[in-house]
Amino acid sequence: MRGPGLFNIDLSVTKNFKSGERVGFALGATACNILNHQNFDLPMNGIKESHLGQILSAMGSNASPYGAFFGGPLNGRILQVTGKVTF
Repeated sequence: MRGPGLFNIDLSVTKNFKSGERVGFALGATACNILNHQNFDLPMNGIKESHLGQILSAMGSNASPYGAFFGGPLNGRILQVTGKVTF
């Protein structure tokens, strides 16, 4: 049996501003799973199970600004705002 495909769109936008000749400022935002699309787990594949071929759970998104060490899947949309001063 084959499971459903994975659908995930991440977006990152940054705007740079100049404040004088040597100083700059960058303001940005990053969104993980921006469309908030639910991804489903693999179907049950045990022949003796009564739920053969049914999908019983959803899987969390692997994409997050926290990385894989977070300890568990994250569901839903995650937004991160960043600011950076360069000189």
